[in-house]
Amino acid sequence: MSGSFHFLLLAFAVLVASLSAYAALEVSERMVMQESQHRRLWLSVGAVVLGLGVWATLFLTVAALGLSMPVGFDIRLTVLALLLCLGSAFYLMHLSGLRRPHPSRLAIGGLSIGAAINAAFHMALAAMQLLPALLYQQVLLGLALLLTELIGVFIVALFSASNGRKPKAGSLNSQQTRRVLAALLVGLGLVAAATAGLRALVIAPHTQSLAVASLLREHLVNGIVFLAFLAMALALVISGVQRNQVLKRIVGRTNDKLLHFATHDVLTGLPNRALLADRIQHAVEVARRNGKTFAVLFMDLDGFKAINDSLGHAVGDGLLVAVAQRIRQCLRGEDMVARIGGDEFVVVVGNLSSPDVVEQLSENILAALRQDFQIDDATLRVTSSIGIAVYPNSGDSVDALMKNADAAMYEAKQSGRNTYRFFEPAMHASAMRHLQVRQALQQAIDEQQFRLHFQPKYRGASKELTGLEALLRWTHPQLGEMAPTEFIPIAERSGQILCIGDWVLQAVCEQIARWDAAGMKPVKVALNLSPLQMRTDLVARIVELVGAAGIAPQRLMFEITETAAMKDVERSQRVIGELQALGFDIAIDDFGTGYSSLAYLAQFHCRQIKIDRFFTSRLDGDDHSGRAIVAAIIALAHALQMEVVAEGVETEGQLRELQLLHCDQVQGFLLGRPAEAPSVPGLVQASNDDLFGAAAGASAVLKLER
Repeated sequence: MSGSFHFLLLAFAVLVASLSAYAALEVSERMVMQESQHRRLWLSVGAVVLGLGVWATLFLTVAALGLSMPVGFDIRLTVLALLLCLGSAFYLMHLSGLRRPHPSRLAIGGLSIGAAINAAFHMALAAMQLLPALLYQQVLLGLALLLTELIGVFIVALFSASNGRKPKAGSLNSQQTRRVLAALLVGLGLVAAATAGLRALVIAPHTQSLAVASLLREHLVNGIVFLAFLAMALALVISGVQRNQVLKRIVGRTNDKLLHFATHDVLTGLPNRALLADRIQHAVEVARRNGKTFAVLFMDLDGFKAINDSLGHAVGDGLLVAVAQRIRQCLRGEDMVARIGGDEFVVVVGNLSSPDVVEQLSENILAALRQDFQIDDATLRVTSSIGIAVYPNSGDSVDALMKNADAAMYEAKQSGRNTYRFFEPAMHASAMRHLQVRQALQQAIDEQQFRLHFQPKYRGASKELTGLEALLRWTHPQLGEMAPTEFIPIAERSGQILCIGDWVLQAVCEQIARWDAAGMKPVKVALNLSPLQMRTDLVARIVELVGAAGIAPQRLMFEITETAAMKDVERSQRVIGELQALGFDIAIDDFGTGYSSLAYLAQFHCRQIKIDRFFTSRLDGDDHSGRAIVAAIIALAHALQMEVVAEGVETEGQLRELQLLHCDQVQGFLLGRPAEAPSVPGLVQASNDDLFGAAAGASAVLKLER
């Protein structure tokens, strides 16, 4: 299972379950001493308190799962789980009110209540909006189910044993002690069973959150805190202040903790979004009275998702805690920093005398975060992008300041990262477009709005068709035709590129199968890999998808951009080696645009190098330096026994120069424009006819075109 646990939330879940069970035990003991109409009232009160407690415990335990992404809960399933918990609590209170029930009836009731708790817990898991769906380790899942059934039987036996027991003189303290211990066992048992169920989860590293338009985890926890307050208040009223001084002291001591849970981030201890909104609103009111300005700084960590995915959530959580500490060290006593989710932090800087104060603070934060972090055995380097909104010029409300600071932060990302930007009105339209495209991408993934076009590649000095480059295309119902140069970077930043990459691989495999069924000559398909896909689980994911489609590895080639290959050379070597060992071919794409080490390039042993279109375009006219660069790349590749493919050939002059330089393959609008898949067999046949029936090795190259 990916992810750790927030143990403070688990402790809080135990507290809520124990207090609810304590109150319900009080009710169960009193029911037998009441008249019939009062018995129904006590049964209802006890069932509501216990049902709310069990439901809150289950969802708090699920929320304690330490995923770095924002997690949403489906409201309908959340409410359905609450109704199921309330119904099982009513049944339990009914059983506890029976006089001399048959043991078999109690056993069946215990198993039924255990099954209801199991069902409610799995509703809580299903309510998490994650893609792909969650999987389970069957052995651990079976143990968790069995433990929950035993807890249900124990609860029924416990409540049934309290039936008819009247307090004895002088035994109040001992009865309270037994009740507290029994309630604590119930709380520990419920949380232990739920935690065991979470341990059975298998969460894939490429799992994505669909938290848009849902009940976010932090809002759910805040709601549960409110219900916990209500449940404990009912517990005090039910049990009576004079008889339960212990419970009164417990409630009194935990009020501050509950308030802290409601207003602070569990992982870092920083204020959360709710407290941040109150602070900004207070700053607005103060600024209106005294005329002084303040600033909101919105920041996130550059490349945090790659660290979290490659090294695990435990290291990612440790990094977030360390980042929070460094940011706090940069602030004045009157300033505030909050964590609002994932790797996003917000700083509120009050009483500004000049914008220079904000600039100096931003530079200090950037400098502090650039220093190495030592997390466990890993040495990490991260940077941050900061967007700044100053009241009142950049907004005069909480929402306006937050949105505009976020827009400025996005502009800082676009400007190269590891920098800060003040909000300007033009940034708002860019940020809104970014958000619009990001939301539309999720719809495109769900509804499979993508399609593939194919562009031919030819042998440099002949008409021999050597392959096809498949280009990703997307037409949105409202936004129209979307340029890959716009939506691919947004998909990479949001992490949606992982799902898109999976779709592309499946679509290419399916297309290969259709071409084979139609009798077309075999083609080799190569997929361009995004830098975000270069993770520890990449090879396993490729094997899984390709194996499911029944395609041999020898039919596929993967293109890795030069920048992605050199970003983590050790990992790139490992991934490339594993893919080649399985039979896949590898190509280096966009060669010449990054900062390659020739020593590492030789160790990769790739099949092809693709010259970026920027260099191809410089072959026209009298640009001798451009020709020299292309000639050097071709000579280097041939020395390393690699083929060279030139992209973006659009003029006869470029084609002629490439032929003179002995470039192996060429492609571009001059030779053929992208066409849909049904046109590919015609291209292959035309090439065969031109070559008088000679066999032409065809390869298809998939690229997420930028």
